[in-house]
Amino acid sequence: MSVSIIFLIALTPFEADKVEISLEDGQRIVHLIGNVIIEGEETRITCAEAKISEAEGWVRLMRDVKLTDRNGVVGAGFAIYYFKDDLGYLSDSVRIVTPHEEISTDSLYYDGSRDSVEMYGSVMIRDIRNDMTVTGNRGWYNLAQDKGSLTGSPELRIMRQVKEPIIVDAVTFELHTGQDLFHGYDSVKAIIDSIIVFCDTFSYDLAKERGNMVKPRIVENDNELTGTRGQFVLSDKQIEVMSVENGESVYYTKEGSKNHVEGDMISIMFEDGKAKTIKVDGKPKGTLSLQRSEQSAGD
Repeated sequence: MSVSIIFLIALTPFEADKVEISLEDGQRIVHLIGNVIIEGEETRITCAEAKISEAEGWVRLMRDVKLTDRNGVVGAGFAIYYFKDDLGYLSDSVRIVTPHEEISTDSLYYDGSRDSVEMYGSVMIRDIRNDMTVTGNRGWYNLAQDKGSLTGSPELRIMRQVKEPIIVDAVTFELHTGQDLFHGYDSVKAIIDSIIVFCDTFSYDLAKERGNMVKPRIVENDNELTGTRGQFVLSDKQIEVMSVENGESVYYTKEGSKNHVEGDMISIMFEDGKAKTIKVDGKPKGTLSLQRSEQSAGD
């Protein structure tokens, strides 16, 4: 039989299978056991067991914790929540589910007044709409604004149905999930089909499939393209064009000849994920080193 009591001091209704009230360190503690439900003005909490301090206005939640508010659902094995300040700490397999993202972490601090969380441990944020996952060791996220940041050796993956995922490593990722954007900062490495991109900053609009790079170095096998800034375009998550400003390119022909080209703008066009054509605009210049034949080499 469920017992229903009104917690008058915090104006917080709750229910449980069993209720015990006792004094601990001079404070009156309400101990709720079994099928616990706690209702706040904008928050609903369920768990297997809870302890509430009337004087200090906190609740300690244990086992199968689920906190539901305007931003979504937060689940954990343990939590402590302060009603007045709308603050909480959660640990043990923490998971957040909202309409736009799924977040998991070892532990987090929750600020309900700011709709934000700080995450620690094995952090994962999944952008549901774009099928993108970012992992790291530390991060923060604003649930109302759908934006956040991850650090601690973070890695970003954009999943694709018939190809390997696009993988981006960086020191820091800044996520704008609500706007379908992300930015990778410092020591960035991106793997897209046949190419590897090294740069200082890597920004990408997932909806428009367009991005920008700062100080890019683009590598495909022995071929290399560098510049001060760069842009790239994808179609159906497959690379189509990469361009760099103030560019310098070194590439090899099928015959083994080496080409060195410079120009104000150098663009690589791709076909089926592989470099197909190079176009140079604005004061182009270059050199061609022909491969010597075996007979010439012996003369």
